[in-house]
Amino acid sequence: MTAPAECNRPGGAALWAALAACSLLLFWIAESASVFDSAPGEAWHHYEFLVDGFLHGHTSLSVEPAPELLRLKDPYDPAQNGPWRLWDASLYQGKFYLYFGPTPVLVMLPWRVLTGHHLPQRLAVALFASAGLAALATLLSEVRRRHFPSVGPAAAGLVLATAMAAAWLPVTLRRPDVWELPVVAAVACLWWALYFLWRCLGSGGGLGWAIAIGAMVALMMGARPTDLLAGSAVLALLMPLRRPVLAAGAVAVAGGLALLAYNHARFGSFAEFGQSYQLWGADERGVRHFSAAYAAHNAWVYLLSLPSLSPYFPFVLAVPPGGEPPGYLGIDEIHGGLIAVPAQLAALAALAWAWRERRRPEALPLRRTIAAAALCSLMAACVLFCFAGAVTRYSTELFAGSTVAAAVGLMALLGGEGGGALARLGRPLALCACTWTLVFSALASAENRILFRKTNPALYRAAAHLLDYPSLWYARAHGVAYGPIGLTVRLGPFRGPTATVLVSNGRAGMVNQLLLERPDAGHARLILAVNGIDGILATPVFETAGGAVRARVEAPWLYPPPQHPWWDGVADAKLREELRTRFVLESGQAEVATRDARVFDATGFGLRVALRGSEGSEAAWIEALEPLPVPAR
Repeated sequence: MTAPAECNRPGGAALWAALAACSLLLFWIAESASVFDSAPGEAWHHYEFLVDGFLHGHTSLSVEPAPELLRLKDPYDPAQNGPWRLWDASLYQGKFYLYFGPTPVLVMLPWRVLTGHHLPQRLAVALFASAGLAALATLLSEVRRRHFPSVGPAAAGLVLATAMAAAWLPVTLRRPDVWELPVVAAVACLWWALYFLWRCLGSGGGLGWAIAIGAMVALMMGARPTDLLAGSAVLALLMPLRRPVLAAGAVAVAGGLALLAYNHARFGSFAEFGQSYQLWGADERGVRHFSAAYAAHNAWVYLLSLPSLSPYFPFVLAVPPGGEPPGYLGIDEIHGGLIAVPAQLAALAALAWAWRERRRPEALPLRRTIAAAALCSLMAACVLFCFAGAVTRYSTELFAGSTVAAAVGLMALLGGEGGGALARLGRPLALCACTWTLVFSALASAENRILFRKTNPALYRAAAHLLDYPSLWYARAHGVAYGPIGLTVRLGPFRGPTATVLVSNGRAGMVNQLLLERPDAGHARLILAVNGIDGILATPVFETAGGAVRARVEAPWLYPPPQHPWWDGVADAKLREELRTRFVLESGQAEVATRDARVFDATGFGLRVALRGSEGSEAAWIEALEPLPVPAR
C-alpha cells in the first residue's frame, strides 16, 4: 500500500486528516438522528429486523404482521392497511420482507454476533460512507503521488472534502434510514471497485485485484440491483486483460446468481425483488416504475432545476414540484446537481486530462479509471432518469462515479496541469467550485426535511440566529412589517361550494394557509390550516352581506422563524412564546382563538395573496390587506 509512503511526505498526512474530519462529520450527522429511533411509522430499524431474521435462519423480518392486517380482504390497499403496515416493507405469504438489497447485513450481522448488540441502521450508513471515502482517499493519495505531485497537501484535503459534498453525502445522511443505507453501501462498494481497478491496471493485471473488483461489483449489486449497468461499466474497462476480466466477471456473476437465489428463497421467483408486494402510502400495483417518458423531466430535475430561495436560514429550499409527466410519483427534496454541486463539472477536466495523456502508457490505469467512473454515472442516469420519481438520496447514486472523476479533475486543475492561461483560469475556478459545493451541500443538509432543526435544536438556533441578521437588516431598511393582518375579501359570483386559499406562506408540502370556504351564496367561514388538510382554527359560518368580508388574522407564520433575531426585540419571554403559537381569526361579530404548534416557518418576507384574476380566485380574492400592530400582553 502507498498510503504510509504518502504520510511520510512533508504534509502528506493532511489528506488523511481530511478523511478523519469528513468521517467524524458524517457520523455526527447520522448519530443526530437517534432522536427518531422510536418514531412511529418510520423505518429506522428494518435492517436490524433483517439481521435477526437471518440469525433465526429465514429471510423474512423478525417483525410479525398484525393479525388484523392479514385478515384484510386486500392487505395491499393503502386505504385499508394504514394502521398495521410496516412502512415500505413487502408483505408476502404472511411475512414481512425487505425489497432492499441484503449487502448491509454482511456488516451488521457480524457486529450483532460479536457484540451482542445491533449496529444501528443510522451508524451503518455512516460506516459505509466513511469506508467509501477511505477508498477515495487512498486512490487520490496514489494518484496525487504518481500524476499530480504539484498538488499541495491542503489542496488534496480540500479535494476529498469537496468530493464528500459533491457526492451529496451530508444531505443523504441527514436521514440515515432504510432507504439511504443500501444507496450509500452501493456507493462505497463502487468507490472500492474503482480503486481496485486502478491497482489492477497498474499492476499489469494482478488476479487478486481483479477478484476484489468482482467482489465489490457483486456487493454493489447486492445493495442496489439497479447498479447492474454501473457494475458492468467497471468490468468493461478490464476487457483488454483477459484473465483479470474473466476472474472479476466470474465473481460478479456468482454474486448476481446468489442474489437471484435470495429472491427465489423469499418470493418463489428469481426475478422478484419484493417491490410488487410493497406496503406504503400508494398502491404499487398501479405504478409504472420505469418509462422513457420520465427521462427528460428527471434529467432536468436532477441536473438543472433551480432551488427556491429564502431570506431565512438555511436559505436554499428544495425544488418545488411541477410539470411532471403522466404516471409520475413526484419529487422529494431535490436540488439540481449542477447548480448545487458545480465541482462535479471538474469531471470534464479529468476527461480532458485523460485525452491529453492518451499516448503515455503510464497514464493508462488512471485514464481507464476515469472512464469507468464517468461511465458508472452515465449508467446510473440511464436507470434513475427513467424512474417514476426523483429523490434526493438518488443524487448520491447518480454522482457516485462522476465524483471520482471530478476529484481527479480538481487535482489536475489545482496542480496547474496544462500550463498557460488555461491553468491560471482553472485554478481559481476550481477553488470557487469547491467552496460553492461545500457551502451549498451544508445548507441543503441543514434544510433537508427540517431534520437539523429537530435533531440539533441548540446548534440550529445559534446558526440561524447569527446568519439571519442580514435579513433583519434588509427588513428594517425596506419597512417589512411582521405580525397580524387586516384584510378585505371580495366575493365573486357563487357557482357552487368552494374553498379559496386567500393567503399562504411556506413551501410546497409545508404550506400555512388562510382559506375562505363558501358553502352557499350567502354564507362563508374562514379557516387557518396546514397544507389545506390539517385545520387549526375556523370561524363559525357567517352571513356574507354586501359581497365582502372583513377579517383580522393572527398566526405564527406571519412572523419570522423563531430563531430569527427579530424576536430579540420582543423582550417579554411569555409574549414571544404566545406569538409563536397563537392563532386568532376575527370576522364580523365572531372571534375565535387557539394555541397550536402545528406551523411551518415562514420562507419569505411577503405573503402569497389571492388577487383578482389569479389562479383559483374566481370565488373570492383579496381586495385590501394591511399590517396591524403586534399585540402586547
